[in-house]
Amino acid sequence: MGAYGVVRHPIYSSVISLAIAYSFWQWSLTHAIGAVVLLLFFDIKARKEEAWLNHKFPEYDAYRANVKKLIPWLY
Repeated sequence: MGAYGVVRHPIYSSVISLAIAYSFWQWSLTHAIGAVVLLLFFDIKARKEEAWLNHKFPEYDAYRANVKKLIPWLY
């Protein structure tokens, strides 16, 4: 099982995780808000990409049913 077996968008997930970790490291509300904005941005971007992928690959629905989008085991 590789990265794409844990989340459908591992690069987006990594950037979000790093932003959250940095906000905790800095103990900064501003950085935490930035991490939430990144989460929202990447969620919208991933939604558009998944519409294209679903159109091109009919089996993508089965993959989506088994693997979370951005946060492993949660979302």
